[in-house]
Amino acid sequence: MSLEPTTAPGPNGPGAGAAGPQGGRHSLIRDLLEVVALAAIIYLVIAFAIRPVHVEGTSMYPGLHNNDLLITERVSLYFSGPSRGQIVIINPPIASPTDFIKRVIGLPGEWVRIAPGSNGVGHVYISNTKPTSATGGTALVEPYINGPWTQEVLCCTAAGTASPTLPATGSWAHIPKNDYFVMGDNRNVSEDSRTFGWEPRSGVQGIAVFRFWPLSRIGPVPAQMPMLALVGATGIVVPVRRRRVSRGGSSQTPPAPT
Repeated sequence: MSLEPTTAPGPNGPGAGAAGPQGGRHSLIRDLLEVVALAAIIYLVIAFAIRPVHVEGTSMYPGLHNNDLLITERVSLYFSGPSRGQIVIINPPIASPTDFIKRVIGLPGEWVRIAPGSNGVGHVYISNTKPTSATGGTALVEPYINGPWTQEVLCCTAAGTASPTLPATGSWAHIPKNDYFVMGDNRNVSEDSRTFGWEPRSGVQGIAVFRFWPLSRIGPVPAQMPMLALVGATGIVVPVRRRRVSRGGSSQTPPAPT
């Protein structure tokens, strides 16, 4: 007596569980669709969330150097504006073939003035409310700037720019509700809000987060926060929690391969 092999019945009869040519085609199509969807997601992340930039010039020295390559992110800008102290890529409100890279100093709605100290070195003063005197305010302690700052130390006009005709104490100017006051860390050689005025919120293109070149300085971008020094109090500082003269420090996206 011979025994014949049998096939376990499937839901639609004997052998229905076996994959045929048509099932193989469906599986292949599904796999291809998954690959295409994954590629599209990666493309969208690169195109809309992150962006590589090339630093040109020295307006952000010593934190950033000429020819540094950075990664910037844009996701957070869909939910809020940049915070004070963050390094941002901006489209300046002047004719320029490239974007600029600067640090956020003054926030929307604040009052700002710049004046030299007794030694001629510039200082930034911030007030959250309309100042009641020509001086005062809260001085920013800025550990990231490149040495003594002695150029363009009288600011600001109503447009946010510096002017030699301002009083020696500088003048208070109100930052519009949708604008920022940005500056380079290398204050003596930076074209920034002192020359082109307020930076519109719409002009902020991204926030620098990581340096990937050169390899000797690879790591997070040094986005040090300024400190608010209490005027009239010696040695007391509190951290700020609130949220390219030269064109050095402009940034541009590396050319796309052809």
